[in-house]
Amino acid sequence: MNNLIERILAAQYRSLLFPKDFCGEAIFGFECNDGWGDLIQATLWLVQRRAPLSALDVEVTQVKEKFGQLRIYHRGGDESIGAAFEIAEVVSGSVCEMCGMPGGVISVDGWLQARCSQHSAAGKRARVKNVKNNDNYIASYVEAVDAILSFFGEGAVLWVQQERTAFAGRRPCELLAMEEGCQAIYLMLKRLEYGVGV
Repeated sequence: MNNLIERILAAQYRSLLFPKDFCGEAIFGFECNDGWGDLIQATLWLVQRRAPLSALDVEVTQVKEKFGQLRIYHRGGDESIGAAFEIAEVVSGSVCEMCGMPGGVISVDGWLQARCSQHSAAGKRARVKNVKNNDNYIASYVEAVDAILSFFGEGAVLWVQQERTAFAGRRPCELLAMEEGCQAIYLMLKRLEYGVGV
């Protein structure tokens, strides 16, 4: 991952990424491409927001790509924190790890990788320079996943993986790869919460 993105994440989420007694500057060492930067930031923001509510101590130990998906290993937390990380892993399979656009997991030279249509073509697999973060997507993702965790509890991860009639047969994990999809999920769950038909 780009050093600038790593430094920003390390500064903003220091309490999650480094031991409490750590003092000094360091790069965490994210082992993935820049396209997942927004997804990682949104997930860390959500966990940092939820953990103190239950007085939970959470430490992220490693973030890497494995089998075409993001893996976030951690210590501490509870079921909802674990579910937040699992949802990010599932969603990452629908986000291009090169540029952050919606995509899917494909086989590239025998390796599973998450790619959009542009970066799955031969010759277009080079690293993207200057992937910019999308603050609107990050905020929408946090809002949607927080609502999913609150609404479905232990069943949240399963819910995002299955096709849903409310979304024309699409899986919520695919929708969570886009700002508009996050907003659609949040709106549907709020309507259900208040008893408004979908």
